[in-house]
Amino acid sequence: MKQIPHWQWLMFGYFVLVAVPVYTVHILLKKRTLANRTALNLVIYFGAVIGTAFLMHAITMWLYFTFFFRVSN
Repeated sequence: MKQIPHWQWLMFGYFVLVAVPVYTVHILLKKRTLANRTALNLVIYFGAVIGTAFLMHAITMWLYFTFFFRVSN
């Protein structure tokens, strides 16, 4: 980890921008899925959790590589 520039900011940003939204989506959709266990609700649950994780991961990595990991010539 010492070779990664600003790794503390990366971990903080990843926690705030990825873990919290994914956990929030998980909690909200878990209630719906447990109340009505159908195949559609399971697909919506897994699709939303994986989609949120993918989108927020992409945003976090874009922010990190744009602002913290600049390559200067």
